[in-house]
Amino acid sequence: MSWLAEVCVALACAMTLASAWTDARTGRIPNWLTLPALPLGLGLGAIEDGWFGFGSAALGALLCFGVPYALFRSSQGTAIGGGDVKLFAGLGALLGPRAGLEVELASLVLLATFALLALTWRGQLLAMLRRTFWLAINWALPQRHRRQLEPELMLTMRMGPAICVATWGFATLEHLPTLLS
Repeated sequence: MSWLAEVCVALACAMTLASAWTDARTGRIPNWLTLPALPLGLGLGAIEDGWFGFGSAALGALLCFGVPYALFRSSQGTAIGGGDVKLFAGLGALLGPRAGLEVELASLVLLATFALLALTWRGQLLAMLRRTFWLAINWALPQRHRRQLEPELMLTMRMGPAICVATWGFATLEHLPTLLS
């Protein structure tokens, strides 16, 4: 692995650590923290491997942007925040398509696992699964059969810490053998 790839991983780890901290504290991930990752990833990709590296970083950003953006738009910002979307795009640019998507999937799995554990602990798992079922099918039902879902009953969680754990886990699993040899 080249030293530029190591720099990209270190930047991704630093960015997600700062994002997790601000997200946990304020519930927001600011633009000044996420937006620089995109041009940095594109530039470092171009320096490392020319047009191919630039294209790989751009593809990573687009792929890692797609699903979170669709969630953001379809839920009007309630399922995932805009800062999370931009953070995923920046990670895709820095880490490339494969690693970016691995981190994205791991983040979503971590968040879902934590949500299930938290709901189970509180004794609210079955009620939440029932609400999720209605939320999933409401759009397909005729207006008279739709159920009103109270927003205060929805579980809210911060995604920044899950993204951070997934990124650091990726960095550790992917790069620790290189550092130890």
